[in-house]
Amino acid sequence: MDSASAGVKSVNVGRPLSATLADLISPVDERMTAAVLFNALGSRSFGSVLMVMALPAILLPPGVSAVLGAPLLIVSAQLFSGRSVPTLPRALGRLSLSRDRSNKALAQAADLARKVERLLKPRLQGLLAPWHVRLVAAACALLSIVLILPTPIAHTAAGLGIVAFGAGLAQHDGAGLLAGWVSTVACCAILAAMVAALIFGLRLF
Repeated sequence: MDSASAGVKSVNVGRPLSATLADLISPVDERMTAAVLFNALGSRSFGSVLMVMALPAILLPPGVSAVLGAPLLIVSAQLFSGRSVPTLPRALGRLSLSRDRSNKALAQAADLARKVERLLKPRLQGLLAPWHVRLVAAACALLSIVLILPTPIAHTAAGLGIVAFGAGLAQHDGAGLLAGWVSTVACCAILAAMVAALIFGLRLF
């Protein structure tokens, strides 16, 4: 599977993720593509890629977040399959946002990333077992689908879940993975409530 980020300069992977996001903020009037964001992550881990791509998605409106939800779904599937390095198909790399919208999301995401980085530390290592990582990958795939769909409120819970899972994997922090499961349960509860409300509304007619 070809990476859509070929030819785009990568950011130093030793830098904090918040700095990587801040570097992508640009005054140039051109669209921000998924390929540019993906390639900026260089050879970072799956966890880092999930975290950095999900952070801006949280701050985008439902529906628009599909620009990042679709690549997140692919990366989650690759993590589940046991691939060692995440890659992005060329077609998905062409998905883009206006520079104004992407700059606002990136600036807010960088601030949020700084807060997350201060909270994380290696702990609860047993939760990083391969079998659990595969369950986390499956959960991230489902949450990515929620990001693709126009689902208000659930969309935010889904993004937070992927951020927590990604941060936990990147920093070897089992507490982050637990936070991801809490967000996943919350997202499922919100979706269930939305479906129940829809069914109830239809019965009224």
